[in-house]
Amino acid sequence: MEMKNLRYRRWSAALVLLCLLLSACGPAPEEPAETAPQEEQNPTLEAPPQPEPEPEPESPPEPEPVEEARVTLIAVGDNLLHNTISWDAELPGGGYDFSPVYQYVKPWIQGADLAFLSQEVPLNGTAGRYPNLDAPQQAADAAVDCGFDVVNQATNHALDKGITGLENTLEAWAQRGMPVIGAFRSPEEAAKPCLIERGGLIFGFLGYTYGTNGIPIPEGKEYAIALIDEQKIQADVQALRPQCDYLVVSMHWGVEYQQTANQEQQELAQKLADWGADLIIGSHPHVLQPAQWLEKADGGKAFCVYSLGNFVSSQNTRETMLGGMLGLTVIRESDGTIRAENPGILPIVTYFERKNKKYRIYPLEDYTAEAASRHAVAALDGPVTPAYFSDLAQKILGDYYKTKESFSCQP
Repeated sequence: MEMKNLRYRRWSAALVLLCLLLSACGPAPEEPAETAPQEEQNPTLEAPPQPEPEPEPESPPEPEPVEEARVTLIAVGDNLLHNTISWDAELPGGGYDFSPVYQYVKPWIQGADLAFLSQEVPLNGTAGRYPNLDAPQQAADAAVDCGFDVVNQATNHALDKGITGLENTLEAWAQRGMPVIGAFRSPEEAAKPCLIERGGLIFGFLGYTYGTNGIPIPEGKEYAIALIDEQKIQADVQALRPQCDYLVVSMHWGVEYQQTANQEQQELAQKLADWGADLIIGSHPHVLQPAQWLEKADGGKAFCVYSLGNFVSSQNTRETMLGGMLGLTVIRESDGTIRAENPGILPIVTYFERKNKKYRIYPLEDYTAEAASRHAVAALDGPVTPAYFSDLAQKILGDYYKTKESFSCQP
């Protein structure tokens, strides 16, 4: 019995040991999982930042309207004062009075806001004969009285009385307050721009000549005459262009007595337009030549008259008796645009008699058949009738032939 109990106790102990061993070999009890913070378990999804709307572009401000302007301009050709014209102007008591020469065109000159004259000969104080022309300085008084506002002195006769004669001429103009282009007394005068204000518009002027009849410009005084030099002209035009509203260039060029412009004139005129000129006024041929619009490189337009012929002269061929007065109106619109309107040429006739002379300039419409019968040139190279001059002017000028009624500048 005791033995049986002993076996029982041993079996029970073995069973307990077996249970302990089995429990030690089983999987470890799982630890409770950590609870994530609430905000990490349910994150809030924020919207990505939105770019701020770009401001709408501002409309450019409306340009301030500028003051409108209208300025009439008149230009004439060569004031070719031969010695016989000076003799005719001589007064019995001494001195000279040239004003009767211009009395019939004076109202037209004075009616313009701005008037240009090409002064062919020096005003050194004598009645100089061809080929060394000269005229008394009282001729400048007549030009001022007639209403001219600016004078070109760059011509082939500018040095007919030498550099002293030219300086005396320029002094005569200066004493009368007349602006001069193309000839100068000093480098400073040559460098000073010629700017004239009229009616709220600023006009710039330049003048050049092809030469001085073989008379050399003295060394050291190259500034005295503005010769045609394309490089210099281009620089002058481009320097003056920003300073003015309307730019006028006077060109003493071409071939004498030819009624058409040559290739050199046409090519240079186009260059002048491309460089910035608005108006090109030709002189020297002593006869009328055509006029035309030129297209500029920048898309604008320039007007060119290749020759206005003589304003007055004592030449002896009928073609040289016909000249022209160029007229146009320069307009500034309210948007600042500047343009020329109604350009054209009013034909004029130089008249003088064989014995009494009586040099006069007439608008062609005022030149009569009776005057033609007394004209000194009628016996040398007739006819010099109104019909002849009218036909010739219309042939040369075409659409730019103007009557007194259609002319831009009115008395």
